[in-house]
Amino acid sequence: MIGINLFCGGMLGIFFLNYLSQGRVYRLLEFDSEKIMEGHQYYRLITFGLLHGGLVHLIGNLLVIWNILSPFFQHKLSFPMFLIIFVISTVVTGVALLLRYSGKTFTFVGSSVGFYAFFGLMFVYYWNQGGEVFLSTLSQGPFYSNGLIWSMIVFFLGSLVTSYWEKFKGFSGVFAHNIS
Repeated sequence: MIGINLFCGGMLGIFFLNYLSQGRVYRLLEFDSEKIMEGHQYYRLITFGLLHGGLVHLIGNLLVIWNILSPFFQHKLSFPMFLIIFVISTVVTGVALLLRYSGKTFTFVGSSVGFYAFFGLMFVYYWNQGGEVFLSTLSQGPFYSNGLIWSMIVFFLGSLVTSYWEKFKGFSGVFAHNIS
């Protein structure tokens, strides 16, 4: 849990440094297709996953990490494995974005690309455990405090919100969430 708290603290720190620097930190770390492809700034394939589109986005992601992902994975994954999965998911999603939108210049931020992989792992876990474990987990406690229900809602809501921000044109948010 200490590792997760440090990780989340780092994302908070980056967010507030960006605010204090009037956006310079994000311009340095965001996914920028032109700077990645032409400027060979490949570090951006990882760093964009530490950024958030705004304060609500940051708070939402922190709540997902602390209330859904961390409790579910705390006895299933070590923190180093958590980071490895996050980084792999972020890089794979970044490469997929470059391939899908090749020839277009665009920027992108969002740690969701790293965290949606964990929703996929939750799905695989329940698929392997069978329907009884899934239904048992769904029935534990009231629905409004059930992490599994919230993870399903967050998955679909995140895709919908990013599509809305794009005015339902590019669907890069839906694409990125589902690829990760």
